[in-house]
Amino acid sequence: MSELAFLLLLFGLPAAVGFYMARRRGKNPFLWGVLSGIFPFFLVVLHMQHKPLDKKNTP
Repeated sequence: MSELAFLLLLFGLPAAVGFYMARRRGKNPFLWGVLSGIFPFFLVVLHMQHKPLDKKNTP
């Protein structure tokens, strides 16, 4: 999978869904699109912080 396709799936798809859902509910679609687009990035960061790098040396 190319990097562009991965980035579009990771950030673009949630942003588009957030934009669409906010527009249907009468909220600010641009704000919710941006918030929904950056939310997966924070999930990846949290996952990487709590994941041991080397499983052999963990207690």
